[in-house]
Amino acid sequence: MGLPPAGPAEEKQALLFPHRRIRLPLLLLSLLALVAGPVSAQEASDVILDSSEEVFAVLCAARAAGVTPALGRPGSSVAMRVESALARLDPAVTAPLRAYFADKSPNEVPASLSPFISLALVLGPAPTFEVNLPRDHVPPDAFPLLGFVPLVRTFYEQADLGALRKQLLPRYDRAAAERGASIGRQLTQTRGYLRLIGEITLGRTYTIYLEWLAPPALVSARSYGEDYTLVLHPERADLLEAVRHQYLHFLLDPVAVKFASEMNTMARLQPVVVQAPRLAADFRQDTLLLVTESLIQAVELRLHKLQPAAVAARMLDIESTGFIFARHFYDALDRFEQAEPSIRFYFPELLHGYDAELERQRLAKVDFSAAPSSTAMVELTSEAEDDLVRLLVEAESLLARGDYPAARAAFERILQEVDPEHPAAFFGLGIVASAEQDRDAAKRNFERVLAGNPEAHLLGWSHVYLGRIYDLEGSRDKALEHYRAALALNTHQERIERAARRGLEQPFGEQ
Repeated sequence: MGLPPAGPAEEKQALLFPHRRIRLPLLLLSLLALVAGPVSAQEASDVILDSSEEVFAVLCAARAAGVTPALGRPGSSVAMRVESALARLDPAVTAPLRAYFADKSPNEVPASLSPFISLALVLGPAPTFEVNLPRDHVPPDAFPLLGFVPLVRTFYEQADLGALRKQLLPRYDRAAAERGASIGRQLTQTRGYLRLIGEITLGRTYTIYLEWLAPPALVSARSYGEDYTLVLHPERADLLEAVRHQYLHFLLDPVAVKFASEMNTMARLQPVVVQAPRLAADFRQDTLLLVTESLIQAVELRLHKLQPAAVAARMLDIESTGFIFARHFYDALDRFEQAEPSIRFYFPELLHGYDAELERQRLAKVDFSAAPSSTAMVELTSEAEDDLVRLLVEAESLLARGDYPAARAAFERILQEVDPEHPAAFFGLGIVASAEQDRDAAKRNFERVLAGNPEAHLLGWSHVYLGRIYDLEGSRDKALEHYRAALALNTHQERIERAARRGLEQPFGEQ
């Protein structure tokens, strides 16, 4: 009997061969997707990582119409191939698109790609591109473009966009496979913090579309009813942050709506943000939106685990922008972290204790016209952190492909060049050693994880894997210690707890 298995073949196949779509498991599409055993049928995901033929077609049509700048990132091979293909088209194919906008006044021509993406997200599949919503439900920014849809349909066929996209699909699939692990880990961490692991969001979906033709600076987040969508460039520097922000809306918007009637005290301060010129009009006019966004900003700040000075600088920027409830939520989340219920049950407690009059007096001293601090985000966007994220994505991708020597080198590079004590790197090395049947190296690396200050899921799985290794070595007492330690963590992650309970009931290798 060897070491704990590195994961079922079907999970590896789902990660490596997405064929357009990856459904991210709630529990972890990252290192754990390779090592933690099969995902049960009941653990269906509410998150889809995909690419959209509708977005691709509409962006190509907008570019061919001459109303948008060059597609994607300069030098991107996908964008360059699309630009080259569009340039070779017969002018008669693009003439109707150009004529459509030539007949409009300047203020009727979209100034950015955002309305085109809104339009694409309400269209059905190619080649018909039927509008999926009643006309009176079409988003306001997309409504003026409804007359563009028949032209997109014709252009798709005449320009043979289906064949072009088919040629480019491997690049989209590769981007999804390479980023799926990190996105899965990020979203699992988010669910874990809110104690929503294992809770099902029936009838609701969050779809992330990676689109090489989108400008890297553009993040297009939409919510249409129960469906949330994010469109962004695969190489956007803060991709994980953008994905998490929209996911927090997906998780917290319905909770905030449920308890909207309990926000009366906070609503009394809505007039304060009229003075905040950097705050979008929607937030100035809607207390529910402002409260929810303030909570999300506070959760993000908590998840970053910054030093006090950085928290103070970031909070100053958040408040001066106009998210005036963020400080209250940041402090209230400290109590939430010590409690047991999920955010769906604890949310009313976050609202309690808000003193509107004291807050009014404090906010009178906030300079809402202040420019963003140059130091507020220093810990979030430092070169070291960027390098760390990039190297972790690379290492996990290599691990997913089963290239263990290269994965080991990538994790070791993190320890040598970025952070000599990074627990995720030691965990990755432990998994590599497990896959290569090197028990001693696996134990050393998992124990290094325990010696650091890791995230709860890394701590829990390290205990589970150490327990399994000790079981295989015949050290049942030591194995039991680790299984019990994993359960004592209260990670609120069902698969960790299930694995630990199974280890307590029967030695690993006899299960």
